[in-house]
Amino acid sequence: MTGISIISEKLENIQRLRELQTSEKMDTENRENTEMTRNYLIGAGVRSDDMGTFNTLSTMYHAGLIDHIQVMLIPQEDKLFRKHLEVISSSGAYIIVHAPHHGQGVNPCAPTAFETRSPAEISAWIESAMSQTFEAADLLDTPSIVMHAGRYENGKKDTAISTLQEFLSVYRDPRIILENLPEVYAGFHLLGSTADELLQISEGLVTGYCLDFAHLYCTTNFLHLSYARELSKFGDLSDSHPVKLHHLSNSIKGSITDEHLELNHKNGGLDFDLVIGYIKKHPDIQTSLEYKQNNAEIYVEQLKVFDNLYHRH
Repeated sequence: MTGISIISEKLENIQRLRELQTSEKMDTENRENTEMTRNYLIGAGVRSDDMGTFNTLSTMYHAGLIDHIQVMLIPQEDKLFRKHLEVISSSGAYIIVHAPHHGQGVNPCAPTAFETRSPAEISAWIESAMSQTFEAADLLDTPSIVMHAGRYENGKKDTAISTLQEFLSVYRDPRIILENLPEVYAGFHLLGSTADELLQISEGLVTGYCLDFAHLYCTTNFLHLSYARELSKFGDLSDSHPVKLHHLSNSIKGSITDEHLELNHKNGGLDFDLVIGYIKKHPDIQTSLEYKQNNAEIYVEQLKVFDNLYHRH
């Protein structure tokens, strides 16, 4: 039985998954004994405050349908944060932590830019957010903490690099991996958009990187670079600073704007010959599907889409 047919059978509809949640939780042995066999490692993302979606993804994990859950940490009041963290921890799922980014008020390369709060308020917020990030990573025994370098004010790239390096020195942790970002978003430049730039800004301060295929697509469109060449540079990163995680979604053909679209979006432009080829060359690296719609239904569909793409390319 092929991977796609097994996914179709097991994910006939989302209601079945919800029914599974009310039954006795599958243990590790059941997961290991699942009939599904895949040549890739796949996972899904969810916010740390979305327990409904997390519980469904946990069911999918224990059914053997996904190999990890990436949890985007949303800073919260400590009591509520720990309540949600306990649910995540007790699930027994393999968790990868994504640190808060500029959308949650943590902008490592330019902490006070684009802000209305005072520097003291910003510093306290970042300290609390990073403390929660490390607490979650410790409790969940996560192998990686994904981090964004952030966005910076036009004309201040050198300052942004030095500020990022100071941030990484203060919050140094061997689990931190930097994710490549689109070159621009909403009219502002982001830091760390290519493999070359990631090495330039963080070598010696992190132990690896997260390769976001759609982010790289937007970057190469903006900078008029070869996607194939820039993708190959991630594969050439040294063993001391390797790619440790993939992020995957789609973007409009020719677009410079990251939208986290479905893989099968009718106007998508991602070159899946290159992307799937890269994933096949690195079968031990987990790939996280990431979408704006943070719900389980889209992952049910997109797991099938990905499996189909994997076997077609």
